[in-house]
Amino acid sequence: MFNMMFLMIPYGAVIAYSSILAQEKGLLSYLPYFYICLVIGMLVSKLSAQKMLDAGNHRILVYLSLVIPVVTMVSYIALSTGIHLLIAGFFFGVGYGILQPLFQSFVTGTTPAPKRGVANATYMLSYDIGIGIGSLLMGCLQESIGLPKGFALTAIAYVIGGVVYATYVDRYYREQKTRYLQSVSQSR
Repeated sequence: MFNMMFLMIPYGAVIAYSSILAQEKGLLSYLPYFYICLVIGMLVSKLSAQKMLDAGNHRILVYLSLVIPVVTMVSYIALSTGIHLLIAGFFFGVGYGILQPLFQSFVTGTTPAPKRGVANATYMLSYDIGIGIGSLLMGCLQESIGLPKGFALTAIAYVIGGVVYATYVDRYYREQKTRYLQSVSQSR
């Protein structure tokens, strides 16, 4: 939960403040297409990453899904064209299209069936908390440093999420997955 909360902070910032940024940059006519590109990116990445996820390539997917949005968020500093906004939307969607099912698989793959409802609810709560923090944080950053720099600064949340994953989640997932598979094989 803690890991996904950090990963949702930039998402909350983008969803809440993209329209204001587009208005400030004179790109408001591109905004509906930004969201379409975001959804297309999510769809494309979910479909293409599923085979890697099924093959157990979690680490590669986690780091790839963190690098893509970090670069995307940092690129907001130089955002000045509609094409850049659309490309940012697409790659932002790609990153989250990989992150969401990946971390969902961590939850369902390590939790016994009777406890999956609680685990999924906790996981989804992390979304809401992260989105709320991201929206609040961007509201504060907007006034002091502006939206482009604020968006770029939220990339730090991905770095923190990556550190939490590397130092705790990856090991925990592997341990729990091994226990879960052993219990399933023993029950057969």
